[in-house]
Amino acid sequence: MSEYNEHNKRAETDDEIRYQNELMKRRFFDYQRDSAGFAQNSIDTYETALLRWQEFSRNQDFRLFNKERAKQFKVWLSKRKGVGGKPISLSYQYHTLRKLKAFFKWLALQDTYKHSIRLTDIDFLNLGKKERQQACQSGRRRSPTIEQVTTLIESIVPSSDVARRDRALFCFALLTGARIEAIVTLPVRSFDRADMVVDQNPKYGVKTKNSKRITTALFPISYTKAKEYFLGWYDYLVEEKGFGPDDPIFPATQVRQGQENVNFYSTGEVSSDFWSKSQSARKIFEKRFRAAGLPYFNPHSFRHLIVKECMKLALTEEQKKAISQNLGHAHIATTFGNYGYGHIAEERQIELLKDIDFNNDSTRGRGLSDEAIQQIAEILSKQDG
Repeated sequence: MSEYNEHNKRAETDDEIRYQNELMKRRFFDYQRDSAGFAQNSIDTYETALLRWQEFSRNQDFRLFNKERAKQFKVWLSKRKGVGGKPISLSYQYHTLRKLKAFFKWLALQDTYKHSIRLTDIDFLNLGKKERQQACQSGRRRSPTIEQVTTLIESIVPSSDVARRDRALFCFALLTGARIEAIVTLPVRSFDRADMVVDQNPKYGVKTKNSKRITTALFPISYTKAKEYFLGWYDYLVEEKGFGPDDPIFPATQVRQGQENVNFYSTGEVSSDFWSKSQSARKIFEKRFRAAGLPYFNPHSFRHLIVKECMKLALTEEQKKAISQNLGHAHIATTFGNYGYGHIAEERQIELLKDIDFNNDSTRGRGLSDEAIQQIAEILSKQDG
């Protein structure tokens, strides 16, 4: 009888610990959302990191955190396997540790935890200096070319509502550079057809990064059919299918139940419902790229494509700012730093360097301005530093 009671007591204690851990996680997520203004996508990444910690610690009380446990976790994490059984990357390890540090630093300030968790112990959730440098190195940002996107769009035969929607989806991504989470939540009312402006407004249910309202004018790209195809789809929804202001611009596929209720199949038509998740749209990107015989590029890569195209132009500072705001960036440095001039793609870097005529006394390449040469020199200097 005593063994039975002891077992029940341990079970009750374990349940209490799990409940308390989950309670503190919820409070932390609420803090991030309501105080720090984090979007749900960002909060989800913190939750994933915490699930890693709980897997490692077997759901032990968060109060048991100390520097030894932090060091053990780093070793444990480095041995985990990712997709396809491959070791997880240093970048993944770095961001997991960074998010755990943020949680435990917040937790150490809470009344019932401040005497259990030492702030100095949390600093052990860190990679070595060399590993941090490798983890933070920006990789090559892959993006399609205009020619590839044109080939993709023209490969979609508009033989059904679903095909027309998919074609318009790619056109819209090319015309706006909007994030996929925003695209799949855009209602009809968000597009001003007269001014060709998209109002990415959270008040309409549009899921933007950090719930920020973004006003986006369609980019006047050289492939003019993209605009024609998108407008054709928009007019079709409003004029022929009777979509109202609160219906989606890119609705979910309509499905029906098959024989004997054992499966579902696409009707080739669209419903009047929004996609429940952006993952469905992401799968369309992969499916259509493969079907066109092209390498797959994710939706976000279209933002990089737009900036690359803009970099080919002689832009004023005011125009750069307009492009930056159009993409939802608060600072030009984000657009032409992280996306553009601050980090020249490796292939473009090689192209520019090959274009310099070192045998020419004027130090000019074919069409290369003094300003461009100075930019290259500054970038190389920063990289050497």
